[in-house]
Amino acid sequence: MPYKDQRAAKGGHADFVKNPDVQNFLAECDYLREPSEAEAQKIVATFSKAPSPNPQNIPRYVVASDASKSDTPINDKLPSTQVGYVKVSQVLIDTDSYSELINPNSRFVDPFKVAELHRNASPITFVLPGSNVRFKGAKSVKDGFRKAIFEQLSMDRSQGSSNRLVLSEILVEMNEGIVKIGETREKKGQCPSCGAEHDFSFTLNSQQQACPDCNEIVYVTDWLRLHEDVSDFGNNTSAITRMMNAVEHLLLCAMIKQIFRADPKALGNMAFVMDGPLAIFGQPAKLHARIMNFLAKINTMLEQLKIDPLLIVGLQKTGEVMDHINLLKKYLPNGVLRLLDDTYRYEYIKGNDAPSKNFGNETYYGQDFIFKTESGRVFNFAIPYTFANKAESVNFSKQKADPLVYGNNIAKACQLIRHFELDLYESAIVPVALAHRHASISIMPGGHVLDILTKTGLQKNHQNL
Repeated sequence: MPYKDQRAAKGGHADFVKNPDVQNFLAECDYLREPSEAEAQKIVATFSKAPSPNPQNIPRYVVASDASKSDTPINDKLPSTQVGYVKVSQVLIDTDSYSELINPNSRFVDPFKVAELHRNASPITFVLPGSNVRFKGAKSVKDGFRKAIFEQLSMDRSQGSSNRLVLSEILVEMNEGIVKIGETREKKGQCPSCGAEHDFSFTLNSQQQACPDCNEIVYVTDWLRLHEDVSDFGNNTSAITRMMNAVEHLLLCAMIKQIFRADPKALGNMAFVMDGPLAIFGQPAKLHARIMNFLAKINTMLEQLKIDPLLIVGLQKTGEVMDHINLLKKYLPNGVLRLLDDTYRYEYIKGNDAPSKNFGNETYYGQDFIFKTESGRVFNFAIPYTFANKAESVNFSKQKADPLVYGNNIAKACQLIRHFELDLYESAIVPVALAHRHASISIMPGGHVLDILTKTGLQKNHQNL
């Protein structure tokens, strides 16, 4: 490995070219399957024509969300000191107003109407203690991290609205009204602070309780297990990332619930777009099953009211699937679509000799699709499974790969992507680009400003002790 800023020598390849052992090694190798145009055409043949463009499939409103974080150490002194900043932004776009952005007389975008779009952004911020930071006198970074998570997720984020938007409450509702700590472990009800086993159960009206052994407070949000990757002096970046991921999906469910209570019919005219897969990874992964069940229940109630089901779209800009699509892109005709079933995924993308019975069984609540638009752009999008849980089907892997179970939502998702395609970035649509603009924290000056803010705040607090 080179030193920082050290450049490689221009002739570094010569040792390989001159070495006869390299030539002998290559002579003893051959292709398992020789790369060819025929192989690409074989894959392309499995794609089908995308649903025809239909303006009627465009929702009246689109809510897009994105999240970002800043969690680098605040200085170069030891022990490393870290504070995590998380920002989640949701942008509401009126599709009629979006269509009016371009002045028909000049073909230029109206800057005042663009400014109006930006005013519809609603960012929510979170601050978390990282390494070497003790929150409210907690005995450890982990206990302080747990307390900070609870305080910020139990805060009403409705911003003046009459409808409450409290993430800890939606977490309880998604768990059928009772949250039990440690329900998936061999040792049930383990205190996250001392490890003692007790029955820790929480409801909407009781979201925290003291451990009988250590007297530390156990919180309903400990169910997410976000604290498990936290240490006093280690790098806690992964825990902050998991928190960001979980919060973004919880906010989606909270908003859907809030809108349903206020006006169920409004959901039939809306689409929700998320930056990233419809999945929860790491310690809070079990949340994905609660989201899946929650969305299925909302859709059942919407069906009873004769309202179209929820349209939720997850868009991935990077990853294995996008790498595969970019290799395949030049062979694909425009306007084609493929549901990404497990057989295709394991054969052409993951290359696993021992694939699981159901890809993403512990993490995913949405089905992936590959889509190349009529304009030639490629997308990896997902829409939620239509089932309440994965145990409903004897062969869930096969059932989720049936396009018919998704009804008209596949056509709606394709039309949404077509309508908002963006030239500025690769595989981008306008709602997500707007959400990212309001959620992102730039390294300079944004990240640097947060470092100064953190140092100043910690110094003042230290002086007051």
